[in-house]
Parts: sequence; C-alpha cells; structure tokens
Amino acid sequence: MHATAFQNQPLGRTILGPKENIQSISRDDLTNYIKTNYTADRMVLVGAGGVPHQQLVDLAEKHFANIPQQPASGSQVVAAQKERPDFIGSEVRIRDDTMPTANIAIAVEGVSWNDDDYFTALVAQAIVGNWDRAMGASPYLGSKLSTFIHEHKLANSFMSFSTSYSDTGLWGIYLVTDNITRIDDLVHFTLREWSRLSYGVSQAEVERAKAQLKASILLSLDGTTAVAEDIGRQIITTGRRLSPDEVERVVGQISEKDVMAFARKKLWDRDIAISAVGQIEGLLDYARIRNDMSRNAS
Repeated sequence: MHATAFQNQPLGRTILGPKENIQSISRDDLTNYIKTNYTADRMVLVGAGGVPHQQLVDLAEKHFANIPQQPASGSQVVAAQKERPDFIGSEVRIRDDTMPTANIAIAVEGVSWNDDDYFTALVAQAIVGNWDRAMGASPYLGSKLSTFIHEHKLANSFMSFSTSYSDTGLWGIYLVTDNITRIDDLVHFTLREWSRLSYGVSQAEVERAKAQLKASILLSLDGTTAVAEDIGRQIITTGRRLSPDEVERVVGQISEKDVMAFARKKLWDRDIAISAVGQIEGLLDYARIRNDMSRNAS
C-alpha cells in the first residue's frame, strides 16, 4: 500500500531496504547510521511511576550529556526527511490464484499526528469498524458495514485503519474474502459506506465509536511500561503529551458534524490507492472503483 500510495518517495520504501542493500551492509554503514540518527535532538528520556524528577535529571546528565546534536553531515538527510510526501492515486495488483482468498487494501490520504482532525479520523475509522466472521457476535458489532457484509456473506473479515505520520497519513480498510465472485460488490458497498460518512452519520454511532476509541486508548495504558511508551511516542511525534483526561475530553467533544466534515474533506470524491493480492480477477478496474468515492445522498 505504501509503495503505491507514496511511490518513488521515502515513505513508500520498506524500512528494511532492498535485499541487495541488506546483504552488503558493513560496519561503517551501521556506525554512520547511528552517528546520523541517534542524536540528542531526536531522543526522549521518559520516567513513569515513582521516579523522583531530580534523580532522573541527574542520571540523564551523567549518562547522556555527551550525546551529540545533529551532525553537520546529516543535514542533507534531515532535509530529505522534511519533504512532504505526495499521495498518489494508484494501484498495485498481484494476482495469485493459488491463494485461497483475495486480499485488498484501499486507502485515501489520511492525516498527520498534528492535524486538527487526528482524533476525528480515528472516530470515523471506528464507525466503519473491524469485523471477522469467526467472531460469534459479528452481526451485532454496531458497525453498519459489518452488518451488511455479514448478511450478504461478502467477506471473511475487514479491518479499517487510520495511520498517521509527521506530515501525512493513510486512512482506509483492509478486506479479506474467499467469495471471489462478489469482490466488486464487496468493494462497492464498502466505498458506499465511506460516502455515507459525508452526509448520513447519526449521533448514536458517533457516540459508540467515541466510546470504543476512548476505551482502546485508555485501556492500553495498563502499566508503567505502556505509559512510558505513550509519553515518548507523543513527545517525539507532536512535541507534547496529551494526558488520558485530555484525550477523553478531546474525543468527547467530537460530534457527528465533525465526522461528516472530515469525510467531505478527506473521503468524498478523493483519489485512492489500492493494493491487492490473491484471487483478484473479480476486482474491477481502477476507474470503476474510483467512481464509487462519491454518490448521491438519495
């Protein structure tokens, strides 16, 4: 998905790199990488739990005071990292009829960590929801899409996602189905649900999605290790940490109007990136799928 959505750009490349690079890595490559990237301006030291602040400061000065700031030789790397990636409406397909399923990911350009719509995008994602037919409660999850797909046996599972980076993101869905003769129906009705977010979101489903989102965020902070990771990640990405109370307040203020405004801005009639592998003969052409990104409210 990243390779096609951000093709020929750093964000579109695997973090592992191409095989030939991995095979040729030398000690100098590793030391240069550490000198360039493991610098004080890119690090956060976090304490969680019963940690006396001054003791943490003293330990930081003792053990980390000599870590260098960004090296001059790394300025070109940093400049390249600050270039904003361009989202490209495009697709990549790998047909493999030996696979038992069709695996399809569809995404629009999402939001960055600092975007005002960051939490709204997560609420919209929660409205679309996740679903797996192996779950006993699958028809009763509250997601309109899960109910429809369950009733019509269109898929094995789906997972919506909102992935953010420093200046862009991906918002989309991952679909898995062995009903390969109805792939077009699956994609069509999924994107019809996306279109509905622009004009037909109810207060009840927004409240359900907000409750799920708050629970997933707050319940993940179940120990000092998780809290420390959360603090570090937020400071690295946004420069400050939202406390659990602040997260609850920000999410709680999101209304159905906010969700619909987000959908009209980021989903309605927007270009998409498609990544598909497996038995995908029934996945129709890009233009057909792209046309489903808008429909009349009637």
